[in-house]
Amino acid sequence: MLSPRSEQPAGRPEIPRGPDRNHALASRWELRCDSRVTYQVRLCDGLLDPANTVLADTIADRRTLVVTTPTVARLHGEPLRRLVRQNDAVSLLVLEVTEASKTLAQVETVCRQALAHGLTRRGLLVSVGGGVCSDVVTLAASLVRRGIGYIRVPTTLTGQIDAGIGLKGGVNFAGKKSFLGCFHPPEQVLIDPAFLASLPRRFLVSGMAESIKLAVGRDARLFELLESHGPELVESAFTRRGPEGREILQRSIGSMLEELGQNPYEDRSYERLVDFGHTFSPAIESALGFEIHHGEAVAIDLALSATLSEALGHLSTDAHRRIIALLRCMGLPITAKPLGLELCSLALAEAARHRGGSVNLVVPTGIGRTLFLRRRAAVPDAALQQALDHLARLEEEAA
Repeated sequence: MLSPRSEQPAGRPEIPRGPDRNHALASRWELRCDSRVTYQVRLCDGLLDPANTVLADTIADRRTLVVTTPTVARLHGEPLRRLVRQNDAVSLLVLEVTEASKTLAQVETVCRQALAHGLTRRGLLVSVGGGVCSDVVTLAASLVRRGIGYIRVPTTLTGQIDAGIGLKGGVNFAGKKSFLGCFHPPEQVLIDPAFLASLPRRFLVSGMAESIKLAVGRDARLFELLESHGPELVESAFTRRGPEGREILQRSIGSMLEELGQNPYEDRSYERLVDFGHTFSPAIESALGFEIHHGEAVAIDLALSATLSEALGHLSTDAHRRIIALLRCMGLPITAKPLGLELCSLALAEAARHRGGSVNLVVPTGIGRTLFLRRRAAVPDAALQQALDHLARLEEEAA
C-alpha cells in the first residue's frame, strides 16, 4: 500500500486531502513490499511412470523449459523426452553442472535457452537434478523477466531433504561458495524417493549428513532411526522394505521445512539452526577445490562443532561419542587435511560477514538440542585447537 505523508508547517490550516492534492503536497512516501508466498512440497511416488500425470498436470499449458543433468538424462531421459514429445510447449535442456562449475555462466545458459524457447511471464522452469541443478535454475528463474515460476524435482538425497526443498538459489563467485544468489520460492517441490535407487553410494552417504544435522539439532527420534537403520538404508539405496526409510525422509523434510518456515528469507534473524554444519564446511569445500561432496564437508563440520562443544563443556562425552559413531557408521568423514586453526578462523570470519556481524556457530548440547555461540570470543582458539587435535587422534585410532 502506498502511503503519502505530508509534512505541513506548524500553525497552517489543514489542507483538504483529495487524491490529486494529497500526492502533490506529499514529500515522503512509504511503499510496503511484501514478498511472502506459500509453496507445496509433495511426496510423489513413481513421478516419471507413464501412468503418472502429476508433472504434466503441474506444467499444464505453460511454456516450459525442463533443465536436467547428463547423469539424470542417462538414467531417466526417456520419461523426460516423452513429456517433451507430448507437449510442444515443453523443451529440454541437458546442462553439465557440478559444484566446481556452478557459476553465472551456467545461469546465463539457462536464461538463453529460456529466451530461445519463448518463455513469457507465465513461463516455467523445471529443475530435475541435484542441489547444484536447482541452485542454477532457481537463480535463472529469479532473473528471467524479473522472475518467473519454477518447479523443483530433486533427484538426490541431499536435494530431497535439504537443498531442493528450500527457496534459495546461488552460484559460486571469486572462490566463495554461493556468494551470489537469491531468495525465489518455487511453485512446488515434487519428491519421488524412487530416484534414490539409482544414486551411487557416495551420494547417498553424503545426503545422510543433512539428515544427521537435523537429527542432532532438533529430533532425537530421527537420530535413533538413523542409528538403527541408516547404514542399511544406504546399502539398499532406500529400497529396503519397512516404514523406517519413509519415516527418515518424512522427519527430515518436515524438520527442515519447520525450521525454514520460521525465517524463510533470513531477514528476521541471523540465527538459524539449519546453519548447523554449514560454518566450516564452505571453507573446506573451497580449500579442496570442490572435489569433496557437500555432505562430506557438512559431516566434518558437524564432527568439529560437536567436538568443540565437548571441549567447551556444553556436550557430554557420551553424546559426543554417539554423534561421531553415527557419522562414521554412515561412512562419512570427520576431518580433512586442510582443516586447521587458520582455516577455521577464516571460516568464522566469513560466517560473521554473512550473519550480521555474529558468528552464530551452532553447536550441539545433546541429541536434539543446540546452542548458538554468537560471538567470536565464545569460540576461543585454544578450544578450537583442542577439538582439532581430538579429531586427529580419533582419525589415527581408526586408521
